[in-house]
Amino acid sequence: MWAMATLMAVSLPAGTSAATRSRNNYYRYVDQGGTIHVTNIPGRQQGAWALWKSLPGSGGGKSGGARHAGDDTPVALGGERFHRYDSIIHSAASRYQLPESLVRAVIHTESNYHPRAVSRAGAMGLMQLMPRTARSLGVKDPIDPAQSIHGGARYLRLLANRYDGDMVLVLAAYNAGAGNVEKYGGVPPFEETRAYVRSVLKRFYAYERQAQGGAAQLRRSPARHLPE
Repeated sequence: MWAMATLMAVSLPAGTSAATRSRNNYYRYVDQGGTIHVTNIPGRQQGAWALWKSLPGSGGGKSGGARHAGDDTPVALGGERFHRYDSIIHSAASRYQLPESLVRAVIHTESNYHPRAVSRAGAMGLMQLMPRTARSLGVKDPIDPAQSIHGGARYLRLLANRYDGDMVLVLAAYNAGAGNVEKYGGVPPFEETRAYVRSVLKRFYAYERQAQGGAAQLRRSPARHLPE
């Protein structure tokens, strides 16, 4: 898994019931110092926890899935379209302390860099946010590239905190919802979700190689979680 600085504290205490963990809800409270604390399991820490967000996945949720906004063709990173949003991607990745290669790989897989992409399930924009997810993340116009990228990065950050930076689980939850990840104890047995995770990871490594000038030594640990 990749290292990430924690912006918001997320706890999964031992002994928590599966039914409680499966809820894709996030709670928060603000301490006396003004620091915002966020968790998906309230009540185990000091503070007045209140429901903050309830977020679905970006599209997957059952075998066969309903959304294939991106594609699984061989990785091709050239062309102006793939660099049109460089400054926004850099800003969002920096703000939410994510690898730029991850944000790029999600955009590439979700929409192939087409800002007006709309899936059969209703996911929209570069990061293919479902309408309810977009509203929960404060995204008023999911077709707007800046709002979509920042909203999607924020969602990835929440999921990264929830799963301790495990990239495979983050991507599975982004596609199928955290509830399904908790229900199945890992990547759900949905062909769309498994293909999605593989596609994003493939592109993540390609963007990493590009950023490192083709260096052969790359972080490979997330792949060990992929189902056979």
